[in-house]
Amino acid sequence: MNTPLNHRRRLAAAGMVLALSIVGACRPSAPSSPSETAAQFYTLLDGLGVSGVPDSLALDAVQPYLDSTLVRLLVDARHARNDASRRVPGEKPPFVEGDLFGSLFEGNTSFGIRRLATRGDTTFAVMAFTNAMQPPTVKWTDTLVIVPRPNAKPNSPQFVIADLRYGAGWDFGNRGALVGNLRAALSLGSAPGSRDHHGCARCPLGGA
Repeated sequence: MNTPLNHRRRLAAAGMVLALSIVGACRPSAPSSPSETAAQFYTLLDGLGVSGVPDSLALDAVQPYLDSTLVRLLVDARHARNDASRRVPGEKPPFVEGDLFGSLFEGNTSFGIRRLATRGDTTFAVMAFTNAMQPPTVKWTDTLVIVPRPNAKPNSPQFVIADLRYGAGWDFGNRGALVGNLRAALSLGSAPGSRDHHGCARCPLGGA
């Protein structure tokens, strides 16, 4: 669904993000709150243009924002994708495309934090997403589960994303939760959302 212009913008943004990660300059300060964690995570994902499971460079970039269990599952998913590519080079491997970090396969064009709710040490960040690449515009909400980082060091992210609860309201959207879907897909040897997805023009509006 990406237009050539949008694709070029994402490539340029990805190059900028990688360059900044190398020189260590002009990077945002480490998030010190759940809301900063959520905002910086999705900003970074957009800049990297991640589709499917993050590759090693992208995962290195987003790892500080993620709980160790989620990181391990994403690494296992990347290995499963690479192994499938080697075993069956003529077939599309699992975890190779689609947005794992949102309900809509095609991803979002904008996001914002709808509201925050706290239970004990856990914060639930309800994220409002929009995909306006083609009509009709698709809107939906997903919920990040954010917890304090164990033994967080000064000047490093103090909170991490432990899970993502999908809020899709259409037939071909991601359902359930990211951690559970990854575990199930890895145990079955297939990717979440590997069904035949339609373009977002056919998706009704999600929950807002």
